[in-house]
Amino acid sequence: MNFEIIIRAILSLPKLLYLKCKYRNRIIFSPVQSFGKSTDIKIDKRGSIKIGKETVSRSGFFLRAEGGSLSIGDKCFFNTNCSITCMERITIGKGCQIANNVVIVDHDHDYRKPLGNYQTKPVIIGSHVWIGANCTILKGSQIGDGAVIGAGSVVKGKIKENTVYIQKRNDKIMDI
Repeated sequence: MNFEIIIRAILSLPKLLYLKCKYRNRIIFSPVQSFGKSTDIKIDKRGSIKIGKETVSRSGFFLRAEGGSLSIGDKCFFNTNCSITCMERITIGKGCQIANNVVIVDHDHDYRKPLGNYQTKPVIIGSHVWIGANCTILKGSQIGDGAVIGAGSVVKGKIKENTVYIQKRNDKIMDI
């Protein structure tokens, strides 16, 4: 572990203690975490978050467990402005590298129905996965161990282990 991470881990301790007091058994983490500025963690009464050892995040890290169970493995890295919202279950394996502006959600909305009508399906991200900048991982996605998700991709479905996934755009606009 490098010196910068140790210093950031020490500076993160007050926030970790606050979160443990606020959420008690709904949040589990080791004391060695390094959260960047403006890390925001919210857990409702039915939600839970487990964060593995030596997780590192930069500023703008948003975690939400709104009735769901969010689990992050050991030694993961989250770059600037990553957002994870969990209503059912999101699992991220160990050693994952997640670039800036990545969004991970296990739910979506039916725009034809009243607000608050959510459809959920678990998201499972294997170990040692790299997710490029500006990606969105949608409900029901499964990403295998060692996969690489190219920048700007939208993932919905299954990505096999040790696969490089790059989504090409065709810039079509469709009427709804």
